[in-house]
Amino acid sequence: MKNCIQQKRMNRKHGPAKHMLEIMPEHPCRNHSANTLSDKQQRQAVEVSRFVRTCYRYISSITFIAALSFSSASVHSEEAPDLTELPIENVLNMEVYSASKFTQKKTEAPSAVTVITAQNIKDYGYRTLADIVQSIRGVYVDYDRNYSAVGTRGFSVSGDANTRMLLLVDGYRINDATYDSGPLGSEFPVDVDLIERVEYLPGAGSAIYGNNAFFGVINVITKSGKDYQGKGVELSGRLASYGTDQERLSYGKHFDSGLDLLVSATRYDSQGQNGLYFLEFDAPETHNGITNHTDYDNAERLFGKFSWQHFTLESGYSKRNKGIPTGEYATLFNDTRNQNADQHVFINFTYANQIAEHLDLYARAYHGRYDYPGTFIYDFPPLVVSKELGLGRWWGSEVRLSSTHIDGHKLMIGGEFQDNYHLSDHIFDVDPPDSDFDLSFQRSNHRYGIYVQDEIALRDDLIFNAGLRYDSLSYAGAAINPRLALIYQPRDNAAFKLLYGSSFRAPSASELYYTDGITLTSVNLKPEHIKTYEAIIEYQPSRFLRLTAVGFHYQIDNLIQYTNIGEDINRYMNAGANEAWGAEFEVEKLWDNGARLRTSYTYTDAYDTGNNQALINSPNNLFKFNFSTPLFRRWLRTGIEAQYTSSRLGRNGAKTGGYSLFNLSLTSGEKLFDGRLKGLEISGSVYNLLDHAYASVVDDAYIQEFITQNGRNFRLVFSYRF
Repeated sequence: MKNCIQQKRMNRKHGPAKHMLEIMPEHPCRNHSANTLSDKQQRQAVEVSRFVRTCYRYISSITFIAALSFSSASVHSEEAPDLTELPIENVLNMEVYSASKFTQKKTEAPSAVTVITAQNIKDYGYRTLADIVQSIRGVYVDYDRNYSAVGTRGFSVSGDANTRMLLLVDGYRINDATYDSGPLGSEFPVDVDLIERVEYLPGAGSAIYGNNAFFGVINVITKSGKDYQGKGVELSGRLASYGTDQERLSYGKHFDSGLDLLVSATRYDSQGQNGLYFLEFDAPETHNGITNHTDYDNAERLFGKFSWQHFTLESGYSKRNKGIPTGEYATLFNDTRNQNADQHVFINFTYANQIAEHLDLYARAYHGRYDYPGTFIYDFPPLVVSKELGLGRWWGSEVRLSSTHIDGHKLMIGGEFQDNYHLSDHIFDVDPPDSDFDLSFQRSNHRYGIYVQDEIALRDDLIFNAGLRYDSLSYAGAAINPRLALIYQPRDNAAFKLLYGSSFRAPSASELYYTDGITLTSVNLKPEHIKTYEAIIEYQPSRFLRLTAVGFHYQIDNLIQYTNIGEDINRYMNAGANEAWGAEFEVEKLWDNGARLRTSYTYTDAYDTGNNQALINSPNNLFKFNFSTPLFRRWLRTGIEAQYTSSRLGRNGAKTGGYSLFNLSLTSGEKLFDGRLKGLEISGSVYNLLDHAYASVVDDAYIQEFITQNGRNFRLVFSYRF
């Protein structure tokens, strides 16, 4: 079910009070900042103390494992490549693209960019984009056993479906046009094995990206055919817990003519976890709270990428069906027919070339499609089978010019247009059929944006980056968003950055157009707005060590919330304001034997400015630890990941305890197989190694306040290139 608009499934002639409101104390999408905390300082002191003790235990365990790994890896370190021969930017200060829409060093980017590489994905056994994002500094992910939702810097609205994070694939916007949702789980249209790297830009991004770049931008950059050079075909199969299997066939080649080709097909199937227990359903009429065969997840993906000279054509297709085991929105518990489905189709055609001295041209044309069919069973009585079909169809284009003609300036000017020519959501009963019940809308809208950015070298050690974008949306008026960055580099290995930017999120089609017996059409609904301030220090004392510190503050106005305006009468309104202060610290370390370390800590204090109360689902402390190293003459490679998330408030004032996760992966190295088996790679992963119990915060779509997550589980992967 999509976003808060899913309330409509219960807002029917049968009456919400009879079927849902009597078992749910609050309305979905009500302001989650309304819960009062007593003795805030004491609470924070307890959190910090608990966090320190937990970190000590986990770091002690990790240190022991790492030391054992080094004892094996260092024996033959002379066989490893000498990283001191590589340029410094290729080690820790690699070039990034997404921060400014052109390639630049990380130290010169107007953001504290995080890059997750294909090697990281392999080392730590990441299965989905949600796994990748979860490993990033300052980010946390909730999973309601339906969709994964990203939170960052202490802000996460359960059920939001990632509308406040812009998700891109090679620069193409994946957020759909009907719900503005960004897919992170098995519904993401690109297999993670096809990802070359992920660039994450925290902070305001609307100055060059427009709508939805509210808290940041995630740009997934895919591999090319040249990445498969020498062995063009790759077969991959994997087995995992909960009756899960996946198969993938990929082919990539870079031809002498310059043509670069990559095509791939993936099939994924999981029976899901049986025997899930939910205390809130523990009654004989609801199977004593135990559900079986309802957590299934299956998906199919196709992806193709073709490049020749200055042209690139890529296309993707994905179809995913996900069972709903949680009784969401009072659907019939333990019924296997309850399911959501997602179908993404896109085609993206780009041209990039230097058309004159000091002048580069970039142009793209694209078409996107998103289908959201769902089936939901209600025991009113009688038993009712209800269907929903959400559709989105859009096309668009973008053109930009970049010039270095003026000394000391890198000037970029661009424009973007998107026509959402079909937006609809249709809900109806099919068994028994009910012609009187049909909740639907069908609309169209469009938007365009014009942006300019100038990177000015004021001195050899001082850069001023200024960007400004004007957006006009036929459904939400106009928005103007600047970004200013002052970057001081007293040395080649140090950078001090001061950033200011603003971003917006326009209301989605669902929030704008839906109406029913208890929901009025939105009136004068304005975009949400955020101002973000950041101070960043990036210091690289050696080729093998990089330190990052970030202080941030943001202010949010005009939050869109589903608000009660009278007895059983509701409307989407701009009714909220939040604020946060916080700091992030990260250490990245390399060793000449090929070992890698990345660890970070984030502290956030986020609150509702109207009543100075802490936000729902807002952890004060996040800790991330990632370490990988070769073992036994590079026959094997191990990846160790640890994460700690402090306690968070649920919607009714209860708290879910802080939790830690350990994941361990082992991958065959470059020397393990030889001869005909040289192209074979085997990897295994154990997730939640210590089998810790933990839960995600969910919204009022559920009777539950928290949804239990998976315990210890496993995955085994076989890949063969030839």
